[in-house]
Amino acid sequence: MNLEILFWHGYLLHGSGSNIFALNIVEEFLKENNVYLFSQENKWDEIEGIGSHWIMDSNQDISIKTKFKETGFVGVTPYIGDLLPVFVYDDYDGFKVKTFDKLTNMELERYIDLNVKALIKFLQTTKIDIIYCNHFAISPYIMKKVEEKTGVPYVVIGHGSSLNYIISKDKRYMDLSYEGFLSSKNVVVQSEYIRGRSCEIYEKIDFFKDPRFQIIPSGVNFDKFNRLLKREEIKKIIEDKVHFSNGPSKEIYDENYEKIKKIEDIEEIKKIVDRSEEGIEYRDIDSDLMSKLTEKLKDKNNILYIGKLIISKGVQILLMSLPYIFQKNPNVSITIVGYGKFRPTLEILLRGLIEGNKELLEIIIEKGNYLEGKKHGELKYLSKFWNSLKKDDKIERYLELAKKINLDRVVFLGKLDHDILPYVIKKHSVIVVPSIFPESFGMVSIEGMSQGLIPIVFNHSGLKEVIPFKDSLVDLDDEVVNNLEKVINLNLEKLEKIPNIDKKFIIESKKYSFESVAKRLLDLG
Repeated sequence: MNLEILFWHGYLLHGSGSNIFALNIVEEFLKENNVYLFSQENKWDEIEGIGSHWIMDSNQDISIKTKFKETGFVGVTPYIGDLLPVFVYDDYDGFKVKTFDKLTNMELERYIDLNVKALIKFLQTTKIDIIYCNHFAISPYIMKKVEEKTGVPYVVIGHGSSLNYIISKDKRYMDLSYEGFLSSKNVVVQSEYIRGRSCEIYEKIDFFKDPRFQIIPSGVNFDKFNRLLKREEIKKIIEDKVHFSNGPSKEIYDENYEKIKKIEDIEEIKKIVDRSEEGIEYRDIDSDLMSKLTEKLKDKNNILYIGKLIISKGVQILLMSLPYIFQKNPNVSITIVGYGKFRPTLEILLRGLIEGNKELLEIIIEKGNYLEGKKHGELKYLSKFWNSLKKDDKIERYLELAKKINLDRVVFLGKLDHDILPYVIKKHSVIVVPSIFPESFGMVSIEGMSQGLIPIVFNHSGLKEVIPFKDSLVDLDDEVVNNLEKVINLNLEKLEKIPNIDKKFIIESKKYSFESVAKRLLDLG
């Protein structure tokens, strides 16, 4: 085929689902084509598959070319100034960060103009057959303006984050992205849920039923997940990363809790949490990761969470279900992988549970949103659960159960890259995806299933579309804490009773591969 492909992903390439999607699709495209990947990534030398990195200056001329190896894709960093618009706020080195809905009209226009200028300038010197662009905000409109000047066709790939966090809230992006849809070759989403959600938001049902609108589920890189490194190789990778890491550690969160455990003022709690974060980079690998891998991951029947540590991902619900899980399965272990602004609060919540610190738990439950940097507000589902315990006079019994949780059996590993992740996944038997916010696709659950883990997901949006197992679904309602513990305990029981239960999950996961996703996307071109 040998096409010249430009893949536009205006963000970074580590961490989230759409970032991982971009990298994996580019690697698949690269097998038979030449690929240029546009991104604001700032650690290109750590990106697997890259051959060269080009940097564009303020005139959008290519000013620096760095070659890493002879083969691989070309990573391109266009000039966008110091403002990086995102869907979910986080801090990124070298950028002033704003969510798209917080941009002024002038900032938005400048962001669009800079990207359009960069692409047009690039296309004047580089032959490109087709452009694939990630996210509805705001790439379709950018590509429309580029196509008007260059004639290069484009395919839009939508993900849930821009749709739910931005387009549903800000009409500017709905109108501009829809303009871009109309001029595109195709618009692709990953699930029937996203198609339905698009119909709701845009109120353009006819277009989203048009043949140009395609559903292509995402995938898993089975080669990477089956490429299991030996323990000594893992140790060397971690030691190298820790050497340059300024990441968090269990000791920091232990100290945090000691300072906070008797404080009843949410403002004071936030000050202590913020101060403790000043000296660390929470996106770095945990500085004590090696000891946690050595000491904690000994048994196979462990429960795993992988994802960002933010309120919308629902880890707080998993933690609140632990007293009931440990009551029936005292030897179970829980591993939490990921980073995010809510991690310090989750660490405090866990320690408060184990100590039966009723007053602190109530503060976090009723005002916890503030600790993620949002306005004062309750942690919705936890508040419902806590109030039901009060109503039924069951709080003291619940706290007695919580005191039996072994802190050594609930391990926060922090951020893990995909070189270490398969090793960790294989140490577990159950993977939990407790997101309380709609997700376009259940990539994490499929990654777990590919290694034989039982998936447990909340029964909504794109999460449920990839899980055909009734006993894996958890209803997200006022009883969700109890619903989750019942499903987890049921599946832990199955592990003991059903031999080779992992086989059916491995087989199911094979329906999803990035190789097949890339082929279907190329067929559109």
